[in-house]
Amino acid sequence: MAVGRPAAGTLPAALESDEGTRTPTRAEDDGGEPAPSAPSAEPPQDGSSPREALLERRLTRARFALAGLGALVGVCLVLVGATVWYWLRYLIAPSGEVFTRGPYLVRVTGDRAELRWKVRGGETVRLTAVAEDGSQADVANGVIGNLRPDTRYAWTAVVDDTAHASGSFTTPPTGLGRPIRFAVLADYGSGNDDEWAVGRILAAQRPEFVVTAGDNSYLVAAEVLLDRNIFEPLGDLIANAPMYVCLGDHDTFFPGPGAISSAFDLPDGGGRHTVRWGPVQVVVIGDKPNHPAAVDFARAALAEPGPEIRFVACHRPLQSGDALLPVVKGAGVKAVFSGHLHRYERRTVDGQQTFTVGTGGQGPGSLDHTVASPGADVSLLDIGALAVEVRPDRTIAYTYVDERGVVLDHVEL
Repeated sequence: MAVGRPAAGTLPAALESDEGTRTPTRAEDDGGEPAPSAPSAEPPQDGSSPREALLERRLTRARFALAGLGALVGVCLVLVGATVWYWLRYLIAPSGEVFTRGPYLVRVTGDRAELRWKVRGGETVRLTAVAEDGSQADVANGVIGNLRPDTRYAWTAVVDDTAHASGSFTTPPTGLGRPIRFAVLADYGSGNDDEWAVGRILAAQRPEFVVTAGDNSYLVAAEVLLDRNIFEPLGDLIANAPMYVCLGDHDTFFPGPGAISSAFDLPDGGGRHTVRWGPVQVVVIGDKPNHPAAVDFARAALAEPGPEIRFVACHRPLQSGDALLPVVKGAGVKAVFSGHLHRYERRTVDGQQTFTVGTGGQGPGSLDHTVASPGADVSLLDIGALAVEVRPDRTIAYTYVDERGVVLDHVEL
């Protein structure tokens, strides 16, 4: 019997199934479950895309990081603030000096004392002074008045209700009932460490007053140099003792002595003046002791009645035959103090005792121009100053102390 082909569009019965014409999978042939279909890329239920969700997670992490950083910065600011407060409260020095110069004593007499100063910003300064017994002195415009002789007073300079400077002084006695001590220096005004050392040594000795023998400021006595060369190195000294200034050649050189004369209230005409400290007189005659005006001034001052002990201060050392010598010898002057030569020398010139103290700080310079004077009893290059003590028995002790506080010469005459 002939075998015919299936009709077109039909499959053999063996290939048919209940589900139609779908071809069974291998899993189905093996009796397993139907293979799962591939997951569909459905969007998140909140409607955002996967990229947006990733960005949101990153932003959240960034917010936490910034919050942590902010907390750290806050802690650091607190620590810095606490450190600054502690520094200002406990470590930083007080607000600083309101005085740009002084206060310093210009002069002291038996019944009054005068102080001067310069203050920053034009601040008002209130000055007070109290005696050892607690009595208050009269004060007006830097002048302390109604004082008693031979009495120690303490002064205080107040700015904004705070004491910014203080010192003390002793008024001159009326006679030689006790020793009178003063200091002499010259050629000091260099502002260097040597001058500072001399200032400290003298301040510690507490002289009643100080006399200079010239060259108070190097190289000139211009206003801009005076604080560095005088008022700062000698600040402690002249807050407690008046300093009476003799002019030297560096002080009178350009631009002239105007600034230093104003600062120390020196008279015109070479700055010649007389210091009277109770029974002691010091006649200050300036740079050139043999100038006719200087000789005439000395003659007139030494003729004044009253002083029991007399001295003369000039800048240039006396030499044999000088015109001033007969004047000082005739008046019974105990000693002539000078500078100019940057040495300490004790010598007698034509019978007159002299002391050269040009060693206040500037230094000897060239030794070719700082040679010892012929016939000097003592001649030294050591930096220092002279302490003078006038005793009740009229003997006078002269002590030369160097910048280390060591006595290099002592004589009683």
